[in-house]
Amino acid sequence: MAAHFGFGAYPAVYSPTMDDTSDQWMFRKEDLLAIPSNTSSTYSSPGSKHGSPDTQNWRTRGCLFIYNVVKNLNLRQAVASTACVYFHRFYMRQSVTRYHQYEIAGACVMIASKVEEHRRSLKEISKACAMVAMKGNPQSEPGVVEKWQRLLRNREVVVLENCCFDLDITHPYVFIDTLAMEYGIPVFIANSATAYVNDTMRSPICLLYKPEVVAVAALYFAMSAHKWSFNECIFDSRLVKLPANARREAEACIMDILDFYSSEAKAEKVAFKQQQQQQPQQQQQQSRKA
Repeated sequence: MAAHFGFGAYPAVYSPTMDDTSDQWMFRKEDLLAIPSNTSSTYSSPGSKHGSPDTQNWRTRGCLFIYNVVKNLNLRQAVASTACVYFHRFYMRQSVTRYHQYEIAGACVMIASKVEEHRRSLKEISKACAMVAMKGNPQSEPGVVEKWQRLLRNREVVVLENCCFDLDITHPYVFIDTLAMEYGIPVFIANSATAYVNDTMRSPICLLYKPEVVAVAALYFAMSAHKWSFNECIFDSRLVKLPANARREAEACIMDILDFYSSEAKAEKVAFKQQQQQQPQQQQQQSRKA
């Protein structure tokens, strides 16, 4: 099987099929359009001129909050990935208009640190959340750490209930390692595939595809990015049991990964332009104060 398989072979609008044995945390793309956050009209965010939220925008901000808190606490990547999955699952049932993404992100980190057996105390996590939320200056608001402690106690229960206490998460990483060993795929390809999985945790791809399918898609994506020739077929794996429609799902997943990076690049350009526009105004304000 050539490493460049699947790019453009199927339209990006394809949604993976679900059979009667699929679990409750696998969704169709149309389900993502009907989540409570999209149907609410009371959301408002900086720069938003409309009532409905920019879904990928608040998802990204929430997941980046998770990554920053995890980094601040010196926790493992597994904690961040598990917390992101909880985060995406939670907002399939609740609205960001009711539960702010940072509050839920903090609670997800607290739960994930316990599940992944890399615990931190409530006070430590509250301090980290305050540090990230206040952009490194939690002392600017008195009592902010205590406020986060109360929030996290409450939001932890809310997240657990909405996730139905279904906390056992299987990530694509184990399948990437298994397939790499089975087919003799170089370490740098496997590492790149792992990095792509880490990045896409900021998107709801984990809700659309099973982890073994994401692993296959990430490996082929990495092979193509590095222009590494691969003439075998991962779908014939004897060590990883793949669904019957794995080839089609993997191709659709690759298209979603491409769309994710394209959307991220566009968002960065918009943010850069806004920053450039704000700089003259900030300079004028500083000169007036001087």
